[in-house]
Amino acid sequence: MTTQQISRRALCKGLSGTAMGAAVLALPGLARADSHPGSPESVQVAEIYQLQAAFHRAKTTQDLDLMMSLWAPDATLNVQGDPKSPYIGAAALSAFWQNSGSFTHRRFSLVPSFKTQIDVNGDQATLYFECHDIGDYDLASRFIASDTFLAGTVRDIGGTWVFYNMTAGKSAPLSADHYYFP
Repeated sequence: MTTQQISRRALCKGLSGTAMGAAVLALPGLARADSHPGSPESVQVAEIYQLQAAFHRAKTTQDLDLMMSLWAPDATLNVQGDPKSPYIGAAALSAFWQNSGSFTHRRFSLVPSFKTQIDVNGDQATLYFECHDIGDYDLASRFIASDTFLAGTVRDIGGTWVFYNMTAGKSAPLSADHYYFP
């Protein structure tokens, strides 16, 4: 079939799919409509992508309240090479983030989305992503300030996906196909 010979049925099918996709992008709440353990995996994956995006927004905007809202109250963060690790619970996590490079220096946190891995299993999932932070991002002298990963278990608690038992570490040297955890 050439583009000039498209059928009415194919056109309507394509337009309805486009409209649904646009609605989900325009109204992100639609993607959360059925966020319980029995919901379709694709909806859960989308919600976990939103968790990861909010994490990078919190780092970039130095929004500690947002960052803390992304973690379970009893969450654990293991930081490779950090003698104070693990950080367990809201108070320890808050202190960690307040003193991290993202909250003590202006950085723009980027993620290579093609490397993100999500495996949903009911109300839990494993998640891996990388963060590449750009220091002085709005200046000509910008530089790569850090290359890290965050990986581990996220949980759906009360209809919201949160970080639960995570490990952070360096993701260097940069690689398009190497994963730094486990």
